[in-house]
Amino acid sequence: SDRPACASQGTTKFADARRGSGERHGLEKASAPGVAVYVMRHLARDVFMRCGWYESSLAITIRKFLRGRCFSMLTVLALFVALFMSEIFSVAQVPDNDALNVILTIVFAIFALEFAGLSLTDTSYLLGFFFWMDLLGTCSMIFDISFMLGPDVTEPVFMNSDTGSSSSQNLVVVRATRAAKIGARAGRITRVLKILRFLPFLLRSDQDDHVKMAKVISNQLTNALSTRVAFLTICIVICMPLFTMFTYPEEDDSMVAWTQLLALSAERYHRATAGGNATAVELSKSLLLSEIENLRRFYSTVSYGPYKVEYGESTAAGVFTPLARDLGLSALSWTFSEPARLSSARIITQERFQAYFDLSSPKQQEAGSSLGLICFVMLVMLVFGLVMSSSISVVALQPLERMLSVVRERCTQIFKYTDNLREEQDSDADQESEEYDDMEHNSEFVLLEKVVSKLAAIASLSTTKQEPELKDNMNENDMLVLSWMQGTQVSRSSGRGTIRGSSVLPKGPVAGRDHRSAPIAELPEVDFLRGGTKLSEAMLEAIETDTFHVLDSTKEFRIAVAHHILTSSHGGWTGWVRTNVAETTLATYLAHVESLYTQSPFHNFAHAVDVEQTSYRYMMMTGTDRFFSEQYAFSVLIAATGHDVGHTGVNNPYLIETGHELALRYNDRSPLENMHCSKLFQIVSTKEANIFSQIEKDLYKEMRQIIIDCILHTDVTKHGDMIKDMGMLYQINSEAFDSMTPELAITSQKHNQLIGNSLLHGADVSNPVKPWELAQRYAHLCMDEFFAQGDLEKEAGIPVQLLNDRNKVDRPNGQIGFMEFFIAPMVTEMIHLFPPLHGLGGHFTHNIAMWAQVWENEDQPRAEGAVAKLATRIKRICGNMEVLVMEAESHVHKYASQSY
Repeated sequence: SDRPACASQGTTKFADARRGSGERHGLEKASAPGVAVYVMRHLARDVFMRCGWYESSLAITIRKFLRGRCFSMLTVLALFVALFMSEIFSVAQVPDNDALNVILTIVFAIFALEFAGLSLTDTSYLLGFFFWMDLLGTCSMIFDISFMLGPDVTEPVFMNSDTGSSSSQNLVVVRATRAAKIGARAGRITRVLKILRFLPFLLRSDQDDHVKMAKVISNQLTNALSTRVAFLTICIVICMPLFTMFTYPEEDDSMVAWTQLLALSAERYHRATAGGNATAVELSKSLLLSEIENLRRFYSTVSYGPYKVEYGESTAAGVFTPLARDLGLSALSWTFSEPARLSSARIITQERFQAYFDLSSPKQQEAGSSLGLICFVMLVMLVFGLVMSSSISVVALQPLERMLSVVRERCTQIFKYTDNLREEQDSDADQESEEYDDMEHNSEFVLLEKVVSKLAAIASLSTTKQEPELKDNMNENDMLVLSWMQGTQVSRSSGRGTIRGSSVLPKGPVAGRDHRSAPIAELPEVDFLRGGTKLSEAMLEAIETDTFHVLDSTKEFRIAVAHHILTSSHGGWTGWVRTNVAETTLATYLAHVESLYTQSPFHNFAHAVDVEQTSYRYMMMTGTDRFFSEQYAFSVLIAATGHDVGHTGVNNPYLIETGHELALRYNDRSPLENMHCSKLFQIVSTKEANIFSQIEKDLYKEMRQIIIDCILHTDVTKHGDMIKDMGMLYQINSEAFDSMTPELAITSQKHNQLIGNSLLHGADVSNPVKPWELAQRYAHLCMDEFFAQGDLEKEAGIPVQLLNDRNKVDRPNGQIGFMEFFIAPMVTEMIHLFPPLHGLGGHFTHNIAMWAQVWENEDQPRAEGAVAKLATRIKRICGNMEVLVMEAESHVHKYASQSY
């Protein structure tokens, strides 16, 4: 309920960004040709998407079945049957429709099943090129099945010799229909071209199996070009006969002419019979029989001809009825006979005469020609497909393959993250056999884009100055924070103090013990183990939370907490510690460390325990056991216990300004941090506190270096470089960190040290990202220590550092500047590297808003518009952090199975 209003800003910004990206993507696609088809396709897809059909188990099962190799082979077989079976039955002169109808009906059912299944389950198929071609090809099957719209081979073809047209169907239409049928199945014919990739002479043994994108491009480019070549070839084959279809009829004119001639002779015979003149009847009969004999001899040298003639009458309905009068026509001997397949018979009727012709041989030749035409078309398609594929491969694909191979190899080196680059060979082979390949997943082009973006980010990190620059709109408190971050001695006075080399140290409550007093040998005897401060179960549970603190506890309790974290917590290092570090030795070490901490308001042993507990929580939340060794984790926690040991309550600029012996000893380079390292290892140099006594020398050297590096990097002047290194590590390995698999990116000692330094430094400055009550309390303690140093600077007559002047520093405003310029970049990179730390961002946005509220409620005069400016500033800061938190939460939810 007390969450600041700015917390919702990130949600809105994040949603707007996603929505804008989607709209831009849609507009780009809508600008392509075929807007109407695109709209129809996406409307249909949206309907199925909204109802969840495409992702249902039934749809996935159907899609896998239709794309499987077994069904694909079945459809290819059905395609060849559809193309050749009708013509094969014609060549074989099969006398009925039954067998052909059964076979083609099964093929029709297979085509219909494939068409319906892909339309309902495949988003890339619906209303696409193959959708329309398969629709036409499937519908064309009804023109081959006799009980639908196909021809009946048991019925002869009747023709009227007066008009030369068929009484049952127009042969021109038949020819056009046959051409259209082949054209309608063009889409399915092009699928046969996919066998090209399996031809032995096209398989390249030297091809890199890892160049996945190049293979996909090659396959899809081959398919696209072959489809277009095939379509063009088929169009030529179909369209060329159309220009001659109406100028040269298919039927032989001689058959009609002979029928007309015989019809005239039959008419003379009829008139002679009606007149009753016996001589005329005999003469006309003789003439008719003579012409019939001439007809028989005329066709004796060709492969087709008459096998029967009849004399009779034609009714008004066009039905021919033979007359009972016998002219001896049935006794005539014919070269040809009635064909077994009656559709190969041609019956021509002219008034009182009807002639029957056997065209089985021409029909067989015609069917053979159709088979040859189909084979020729497919051959042309294959040849042109091979030629074009070979040419394109030589000109474009082989250089592209080499380039993309280098891209993938370099990407592997740049990312140092190979999980997304592993390929499933079996699934890839199945996907490559489809014309609907997705070219966007795990492709070299996508990897290249990522590499370019990473290089741009890395270049930006390399060239951008990490320390914020002074700007005109900054207030005084902001500039104070910047000067403190840069470790510079900024004051209102010009010139430096006159006390130099006087070793001025703070006295009183800030100073506590003199850092030069209490030698190691004179440290008090440890009674931790004998006194026995035990932690309750409730307290042990509290240690695992971010609300835990030791501000109001005794030193014995603080030592007990520090001891528990090192030996009995949930950390993976505890077993190693109990085995290699004696319990009494560790207790003595902790007691000695505690005794050397001063009673400064902030930099005291309570702060050391807080940093240790916070480091422990960060290590547990980030799963450091996946890349930290037990010894490494122990070293980081030991560094946490001693990172401020001996702190005098003043900062490095003070020591440098006064010419203190620590500054002289360490050449003004992190004098406090160097002193902390020295103090820690002075403690462990004693026998009773030597926690490394049971460790091999080489391992001790490694652990000592880890501890020194971690403590030295708590110096605020190293903050900017650390943020830069963290950002660089994330940009190079963003996939690993976003997927919560940091062990794939943290693969070297340098990476380990960076993470160790970052976790300890982040814990050291974690006060602003703790719950508000703790954050506020820690902030006031820290400012009290700064002000105490400011008082000392005034007493010593040296310039007062601006953050240390209690009369001029605005605490709430100073905290806002500190959080914006110092804490926000640190939290941002920590969440980038470890998404489970997104809770830090939540505390950050709440606390900075609360400091703004505290500042606004203070009874102080304000400059005009100051409140509105601060509100705008807080809104921007919170908005950016909320977007980051939402992205981190999405990563955590997405990869919950790998959660820390």
